[in-house]
Amino acid sequence: MRSIQDNQERKNASVDTGHNFGTFYGVVLPSILTMLGAIMFLRVNYITGRAGILYSLIILAISLSIVMATALSISAISSNTPVKGGGVYFLISRTLGPGFGGSIGVTLFLAQGISIPFNILGFAEAVCSDFPALAPGYLFIALGTGVLLGMITFTGADLAMKFQVLIFLALAIGILTMYAGAVPHLDPATFQANFEPVKGAVFGRLFAVFFPAVTGIMAGVNMSGDLKDPSKSIPRGIIITILLGGTLYLLEFLLYGAAFHRDELMQNPYKVIVENAPSGTGFLITLGVIAATISTALGLFVCAPRVLQALAKDSIFPQLSALAKGHGAHNEPRRATLVLLAIVIAVLLWGGLEGLSPTGISTGMNMVAEIASMCFLLTYAMVNLAAFVESYGANPSFRPRFRFFHWSVAMYGFIACILVAFYIDVFAASVALIIAWGLFIHIKRRRYKVAFGDARRGFLYSRIRMNLHRLAQTPPDPKNWRPTMVVLSSRPEQQFYMPCFATMMESARGIISMVQFVECQMDRDAFAMRDQYKKRLSEILERHEIYSVFPEVVVCKDFDKALYVFLQSHLVGPLKPNIVMMGFPDNEDRIDRNIRNIRIIQTLHMSCVMMHNFEPHRRLLRRVVRGRVDIWWRGTNNISLMLILANLLVNDPLWQGTTLRILRAVKTEREADEQRGELEHLVESARIKAETRVLVTEDPYYLVLRRESTDASAIFIGLSPPESDEAFHKIFLHFNIMLEGMPPAFVVTSSGGADLRA
Repeated sequence: MRSIQDNQERKNASVDTGHNFGTFYGVVLPSILTMLGAIMFLRVNYITGRAGILYSLIILAISLSIVMATALSISAISSNTPVKGGGVYFLISRTLGPGFGGSIGVTLFLAQGISIPFNILGFAEAVCSDFPALAPGYLFIALGTGVLLGMITFTGADLAMKFQVLIFLALAIGILTMYAGAVPHLDPATFQANFEPVKGAVFGRLFAVFFPAVTGIMAGVNMSGDLKDPSKSIPRGIIITILLGGTLYLLEFLLYGAAFHRDELMQNPYKVIVENAPSGTGFLITLGVIAATISTALGLFVCAPRVLQALAKDSIFPQLSALAKGHGAHNEPRRATLVLLAIVIAVLLWGGLEGLSPTGISTGMNMVAEIASMCFLLTYAMVNLAAFVESYGANPSFRPRFRFFHWSVAMYGFIACILVAFYIDVFAASVALIIAWGLFIHIKRRRYKVAFGDARRGFLYSRIRMNLHRLAQTPPDPKNWRPTMVVLSSRPEQQFYMPCFATMMESARGIISMVQFVECQMDRDAFAMRDQYKKRLSEILERHEIYSVFPEVVVCKDFDKALYVFLQSHLVGPLKPNIVMMGFPDNEDRIDRNIRNIRIIQTLHMSCVMMHNFEPHRRLLRRVVRGRVDIWWRGTNNISLMLILANLLVNDPLWQGTTLRILRAVKTEREADEQRGELEHLVESARIKAETRVLVTEDPYYLVLRRESTDASAIFIGLSPPESDEAFHKIFLHFNIMLEGMPPAFVVTSSGGADLRA
C-alpha cells in the first residue's frame, strides 16, 4: 500500500515543475488581490449602513477570527508535510485521507468557481454605475469579461501574474483615494448616528455577503504547486494577507461609518465613494474597483483549476482523469480551466439575468455571495478539523515548523464555521453538508487503493489507547460480555463461510480475527511466506466483502505449540479472545488434533464454537433465510452462550426470517413439568424471544434430534468435553454420525464467561 502511495507521489512530482514563485509574488499578491475585491468597493458601505458600525465590526471580527484560525491550521499542516499542487485539497487529503480530501476538494473548487462570477458581476455593476448608458448590457458585459479572463488564464499563469502586478498598483491607488475621500467628512455625530443597526437588518445575511471578502488566503494556498518553498511561503504569506486586509477593511468601516449618513451608504454604496473622491479623482476609484474585481476573478481563475487538476491526478474521481494532463513546461491546467470557464458562464447567466435594481445594485451578486460563503465555511471547517485531528491525535510525525498553533485554535475554527453556516441559513448549510458527506461516502465506497497516511489513524490510536487504559481499570462483568472471536481456518478459500457467520454472531458488538497457521521449517524465507499468505487471506476476505475481520497468519513448526502461544498473546491490554471458532473434524484423522486444540482453549478459559456441515449449505450466505434455529439444551454449561449467539444470528438481516426454538428431551412427564418452568424462566430472564419445547421420549438423543431438527435452518448443540481423550474421541465420532445429512450445526463448548441472565 505504501509503495502505491510513493509511486503516485513520484508520478505527480515528475510533472509538477511549477513556477517557483516566492512569498510575495506567489502568496501575498494573489491573496491580497482576492481579498480586496468587489466587496470592498461595492458592499462594505451597504453593510455599514444596515448593520451599523458596531455590528459591522462584529462581522469583521468573527470573519477574521475564523480566517486566522484557519490560517494557523493551514500553516501548521503545510509546515509539517511536503506540499505539492492542489493547495488546501492537497493538505486535507494528506491529513484526513482521500474521502475527506475529495469531498472538500470539490467544495473548494466550487467555492472559488462561484466567487469568480461574483466578482465579475461586481465589475459589471461598477461599470454600469459609472456609465449608466451601459446598464441594459449588464449581462453581456459580465459574460464578455468572464470569457476574456478565462482566455487570459488559458494562456498560462505567467501572463495572469504579470497582469496582477499592474492591477495591484491600480488597486492600491484606488483604496488610498477612497480613504482620502472620506476623511474630510468625518463627524462624531454621524459616527454616533450610524453606530447601531437599522431596524430589520438580518445579521446572518449581511455576514454571508461580507464573508467572501476575507477568503482570499485560499488563492495563495492553492498556488502551492508553483511556490519555491511552500512550507515557509504559505504561513508567512497568508498571515501577512489577513493582517493587511483586515486593517484595510477596519479603516473603511470606521471612516465611511463616521463620514456619511446611513441612507447614502445603503442606497448608493459605490457612488458615495466615487462622488466624494478628492479633487475630481473619481476615475481612480473606478480604476480601483475594476482592478479589485478583475484581479480577484483572475486570481481565482489561476488557482481554482489547479485544485481540479490535483483531484484528477490522485484518481479519486475517475471521471476527471482527463483533467490531470497539464500543458507546457509549467504543467498549466488548460483542460480544467475550460471546465471552470463553463461553470463561470453558467453562474453568470443565472446571477445576471435579473439585471440591476433601480438603485443600481445587483441582487444576483448577493445571492452568489451567499452560496460562495457556504462553500468556503464548509472548506474552512474541514481544514480546521484536519489540523485538530493531527495535533490532538498526537501523532509523533506531527512536528510542524510553524510553532504558533494549538489544537484548541483549530477546534474553535471548526465549531465557528459550522455554527456560522447554520446561523446564515439552516437549509443551505444542511444541503451543503449532505452534499459533502455524499461525496465522502461515494469515495469511501469505491475503496481506492491510493493512501495518503491520513492523520485519522493517529487520532483514533490516541483515543483507543486512552480507552484501553480505562477498560483495563474497569472490572469485567457478565453484563458487559462481548464476543471477541478468533477464527481458525486451514483452508480459507473454501471456509470463507466461517468469518461470514462469525460477523453475524458478533453483530458489530465485538472483535473478530481470522488466523491461518502455516506449518513449515523456520528459515529466512518464513516471514516472506507469512506476508504472502496474509496478503492472500486479506484478498479472500475483501473478495467476499468481509471488512470487519482482522486477518492474521502464523508461520510455525508445530501447530499445537503455536496455537497455545498465539491464543495467549493475541491481545491488546484487556482485549483478548473469549471465543475460538473452527471447523468440526469431518474425518477421524483430524479428531485427535481437534481434541488437543479444545484442551488448549479450555486451559486458557476460552469458549469454542465448531462449525459442522456448512460446506453443502453455502447458499445460506447468499439469500434471506427463513424457518427456525433449534437450540438443544442438555445441561447448564453451554446454554447461555448458545442462546446469546443464536439470538445475535437471527437478528442478522439475512436471518431475520427465522425464529428461535429451545428444545429439551426428558424421560418422564414429571421431568417435563419441571423443565417447562425452567425453560420459560430462562427465556423470560434472558429477555430473548424464543419458543420452548420439552419432549418426553425414551428414544436415544440422536434419534430425537434427527427427527425434530431435520427441517431446521441451523442447529446449536452443546458439547462438554470429558476428562478422557478416548471418550472425547468417541464423542466426535458420534457427532459425525448424528449430524450427517442434517442442517448446519454449531457445536458449542462454553467457558462460562457469558451469563444469559445478565
